[in-house]
Amino acid sequence: MIEQSLEHVYIDFSKRQVTIKSDQGEFKTVQWKWDREGSEGFSETVSAIESITDISMRTYCFAEQ
Repeated sequence: MIEQSLEHVYIDFSKRQVTIKSDQGEFKTVQWKWDREGSEGFSETVSAIESITDISMRTYCFAEQ
């Protein structure tokens, strides 16, 4: 089994999803539902990511109009 390390995290507020990129170039995406439970889970996850990663490892995405 190949060990992978976190390379970058993309946090998309407009889609309520988080995409994680490994140092092997793999992407994993998690998307939360558009309900209260999904909102709370997304918020908790973003807070956890921010507490364990450096700002240079994160990209925040927002919808453009």
